[in-house]
Amino acid sequence: MRAVYVCDGGARNPVLLKMLQQSLDGGGVPGVPVMTTDALGVPPQQVKAFAFAWLAMRCIAHEPGNLAAVTGAAGERGLGAIYPR
Repeated sequence: MRAVYVCDGGARNPVLLKMLQQSLDGGGVPGVPVMTTDALGVPPQQVKAFAFAWLAMRCIAHEPGNLAAVTGAAGERGLGAIYPR
């Protein structure tokens, strides 16, 4: 199912959620619900923490942390660095 998921502070803003829904409905994408990431089992206030944990995991595993097609980078890139003390 297609949906727009909102997180962080915007998820607590009913006016914003309503405006997003109206924009989708009136913009040629009716039937796509706007909901918070709670619907995915991820509390809206924890999405950033999950994202940084995922980036750290990718860095430690020496795996790329980007999608070049999305970021416009020339290719896959490792994001972040580990500096020993």
